[in-house]
Amino acid sequence: MGIRNVKYLLILIPVLLLHTAILAQNAPKFKVKGGARSLLSNAEITVQDSVPDEVTARKNAGGYALMDLGFNIMPNKNTEIMGMIRINNKFGGFWGAGVTFDVRQLWLKGIIADKVRYQLGDINLKQTPFTFWNHNEDRQVQQPAVFDLQRDIVNYESFYLPGTWRQQGAAVDFGLESGRLSSEWNFHGYLTRLNATNFGNQPERLHAGTTMSWTFANALKASYNLSRIFDVKETAISNVLFQNTVQTAALEYNKSISSLNLTVGGESGMSSYRIVHDTAAPHLQDFFLHAFSRVTPKNKRWELELGYLNVGPDFRSFAAQSKRLDYSAVPNFYNRYTQLQTDRPLHIADFMNNSAMYRTGISTKLMSYNPLINNVLPYGLATFNRKGFYLKAQADWFKKVVQTSVQQYNLSEVVGQGTPELKQFAMTRADLTWHAGSTLHWKKQWKFTFSGCRQQTQRKSPREYEVLKLNSMQASAGIEIEVMKDIDLMAGYTTLQGKGSEMGSTRNNYTEVIDFGKYAADLKQDIAGAGLRVRFSGKTYLALMYQQMRHRDKANPFQNYQIGQMMAIYNMTF
Repeated sequence: MGIRNVKYLLILIPVLLLHTAILAQNAPKFKVKGGARSLLSNAEITVQDSVPDEVTARKNAGGYALMDLGFNIMPNKNTEIMGMIRINNKFGGFWGAGVTFDVRQLWLKGIIADKVRYQLGDINLKQTPFTFWNHNEDRQVQQPAVFDLQRDIVNYESFYLPGTWRQQGAAVDFGLESGRLSSEWNFHGYLTRLNATNFGNQPERLHAGTTMSWTFANALKASYNLSRIFDVKETAISNVLFQNTVQTAALEYNKSISSLNLTVGGESGMSSYRIVHDTAAPHLQDFFLHAFSRVTPKNKRWELELGYLNVGPDFRSFAAQSKRLDYSAVPNFYNRYTQLQTDRPLHIADFMNNSAMYRTGISTKLMSYNPLINNVLPYGLATFNRKGFYLKAQADWFKKVVQTSVQQYNLSEVVGQGTPELKQFAMTRADLTWHAGSTLHWKKQWKFTFSGCRQQTQRKSPREYEVLKLNSMQASAGIEIEVMKDIDLMAGYTTLQGKGSEMGSTRNNYTEVIDFGKYAADLKQDIAGAGLRVRFSGKTYLALMYQQMRHRDKANPFQNYQIGQMMAIYNMTF
């Protein structure tokens, strides 16, 4: 056990002693929560190579068992303390040799004078999509249930909730109401630590922000948002200080017209990026504008939204532009293959089952992305150098038996990259979920899902060397059948295909474009899987699954591979 873990356990000891004192008073102020999970995997790889691969082991087996044990302690009605430890044992580690102990969560929250809420330690935070937001831009299609079991594990391991990042620091919230004016005022503020100083060239780096909002008569809402990442002066020998500040104002108006609810709103703001005392660093400043109108009936059976987006090429908001997926990470198995032991290209299946590829914190550099997966909005709505319109529609049919949704984005660059000609971007996404069992009035559940996303990037020019065209498509289909009570049969298929060329930009450490490089692709990846799940309760299940993933690259045909994987997953939460 490392020094860091010993330190955290020493912090937990007083918490547990406090729990003992509480129990001595016979007060019901103590709860236990957590979960347990076990995963066993057996995989086999097949490689299409001109030279027989006599280096790579064909089969790979492994797994682990872990338990998260958390204690919620409430010493009084206004205070709650949470501490959670993790015990993890990789299969193959006997008599404690492969066991690790970690502190998974530690926080304290409470209320002061029944008005002010505060939290210290681990906190889930978010603001707006342009200031502080965790975009899920790398998931462009709805995954079948047989694959979502692994995705749920990734989300749990990375503390992913809609829009939030897990941070460590302090947060405070409070609000005021005025019954006479039918208005409400709310304040939210936070201060978190991104990086500790190394007492040399890296100062202490903090992230602070606030949202102040005003609501009038439940119809008009206005807010001011601030997100600021900064280095603390004199916390290191170096006097070079990083600063990234984003300030925005948002407005939203709701109005009922007959049987419809109409919402009109938008957000606009400025960003500033600078590195103080670095003479080579630029001072980048830019703006963004996002406006939308939304219509929905009072029964909320459907919704229609039309929006406009304009984000400047130098807009920098790292708390909103940080990506979940780290494309520089390596696969968790078969990371090298072929006789030459080359790096195995990432497969869409790696994104589903490898939580180590996902970040849990903010990056203060622009992270790389895969143009085939998302070239239209790789950094979510905060993607810089984009302007244009989008349309979203969703509906529930036949008393929520069928759910459908459609999205269409038509965007372009704000300024050209290396040429005055602008790239044009288009993305179409459609999702459908059909609860067939409800349609046929069956007692058992039959569920079908279909999802697809098509992206196009092109640049027209009278100069042939500037012409670009890149097409990609993601699609999935899944089925979930309750064959017996609490026993489900699942099957699914997901594919990623892309072909064409794109001109990518090379950026320096200051996020400035310094060069361009051609990107060409003619690729197809897919994964097919089937499994059986036994549900012991709403939060406990055992699943047996088989998946087969294929990678086909026409540009490098002798690096094509196929992996078959058998898995057993037991998951329980309490």
